[in-house]
Amino acid sequence: MEMTEEQRQRAEANRLAAIAKRKAKQQINQEPWKLFKCRKLSVEPTKPHASPLPDKFRVRLEICSPDSFSVSPLWLKGFVYPGEGECLRRLSLSLSHVMPSHYTQNYNGKACVYKLTDYNAVLTCLKNSNVIEVEGIPWVTLNVVEKLSHSLVTGRWSPSRPEHLSDEIVDEMIGKLPKRLLDVLLPFQLEGVRFAMQRGGRCLIADEMGLGKTLQAISIAGCFMHEGSILVVCPAILRFSWAEELERWLPCCLPADIHLGNCCPQYGRKD
Repeated sequence: MEMTEEQRQRAEANRLAAIAKRKAKQQINQEPWKLFKCRKLSVEPTKPHASPLPDKFRVRLEICSPDSFSVSPLWLKGFVYPGEGECLRRLSLSLSHVMPSHYTQNYNGKACVYKLTDYNAVLTCLKNSNVIEVEGIPWVTLNVVEKLSHSLVTGRWSPSRPEHLSDEIVDEMIGKLPKRLLDVLLPFQLEGVRFAMQRGGRCLIADEMGLGKTLQAISIAGCFMHEGSILVVCPAILRFSWAEELERWLPCCLPADIHLGNCCPQYGRKD
């Protein structure tokens, strides 16, 4: 079907109108320097990074001998631990003016050891650091150890606790032991008995096997016979041996004065 002249004119008018409309729209949105500009990259907003944990560690001060104490680095909760080697390096720098006590113990990779007389200087330096939290020695413990250290230096015993006994009382109590027991004690054994008596019997005898620990323990127990009965806690297999030794060296004791108990259930029934 052929188009009439009127339809052809209307179609041409519509075409021209569409072209004019398209050109008008392009002129409105056209940017003459668009092709000469660099395209901007779309950068996604980044999330703020969490701030890293601060670098800090704890230092524990502990008595390790009558005249020295150790400085040990420890992990501190909530902070990044720099590592044992780095902590020891920082401690050495912070305490560079304090002379270490035992060089052999200062390079074992675990702790530093200093003289007890330098405790206040070490404590002050560590507290001035912003990256070190200090756990000091309890005052009561430090006070007792300082007095014991003074006794070692002067060579004269000085009681520092309520349970400690003076040399006069110790001599009096040891003198009441059976003569047979006193005569058999060797000089180093008698010194161990005096050491224990000076501390009110509160001590640990840790000599090698065969050096007379049982005899020393019996001597110490005999000095406190006036305070009550003796309690011996030992493996069941050694109860008979202990009974024989007590009967031999403390013949004045009655069966009611001695109580033997088991410390190892695998050797027998626990009393």
